Amino acid sequence: MALGFAPTASAGIFSNNIDMLVVAETPNGGPSSQGSPVAYAAFDGGYIEAGDPIAGDTPPTADQVSQSLRSALANQGFQAEGPSPAVVLTYHWGVLRIDHRQIRVPYGIKTNLEARIELVSTQQLGAEVENHILLGEKSGQMNPDAASTRLLGGPAQTAEEEARQPRYFVIVSAYDYQGLLHREAKLLWRVKLSAREQSGEMNEVIPALIAGGAPYFGKSLDHVKTVEVTPAAVPQGSAAPAAVTPDSLHLDNDFVNGLLKSEHDNFSGGTGKFNG
Repeated sequence: MALGFAPTASAGIFSNNIDMLVVAETPNGGPSSQGSPVAYAAFDGGYIEAGDPIAGDTPPTADQVSQSLRSALANQGFQAEGPSPAVVLTYHWGVLRIDHRQIRVPYGIKTNLEARIELVSTQQLGAEVENHILLGEKSGQMNPDAASTRLLGGPAQTAEEEARQPRYFVIVSAYDYQGLLHREAKLLWRVKLSAREQSGEMNEVIPALIAGGAPYFGKSLDHVKTVEVTPAAVPQGSAAPAAVTPDSLHLDNDFVNGLLKSEHDNFSGGTGKFNG
């Protein structure tokens, strides 16, 4: 593994473990904003399937993802409270594949490719990869989804290689509740968890990403980290609590829905199905 990505744990040839990429950042590289315990409320941004459609994928249900996330948050000291939580979480999950139908913009990057790059990169690393692709475009590289004629080095090369692979993912974002009350989306932290699509069945990989990525909620890493996780079934627990709504948190409904749609468009590259 290239320098800058944490080394991958050595798994046996018959191992069913999953290599998960973790990107955990706070705005502008600032310190983590998480204290313990943290009172939260969460909104499900919905399932995303972006890129070329493939039959046979069975995603976990929204209730199963919600239950996995609640269990993971509880294990990290978060407390589901209302109507005045400290943070409001949003989460999106699904699969990003290459979209061969999307039209390439001359001297630009497909939004589908951009979404895949951002999924596996820190902000700084992603900018380096995108600049490299744009330079390739200007020097005659016609297909931004193909291997570049000019090689990147180190973690940027690894990020570009990972971005070319179809990936299952979960993205959890935390916003300041007081800011949302005033229609201000103040992002406190964001964690992006992903694994290659061939890692296993989606209904097992998604819960594994959530469980394995939970220790990084609220954290800030200066590099992309590789973590080996085990396929997981949805944890068994009590019945789901009553659904949180913007009204129940005294938030503006249109503002919250607009935030979720904006995230969906960004994370999917503007090409994904959305089941909110």
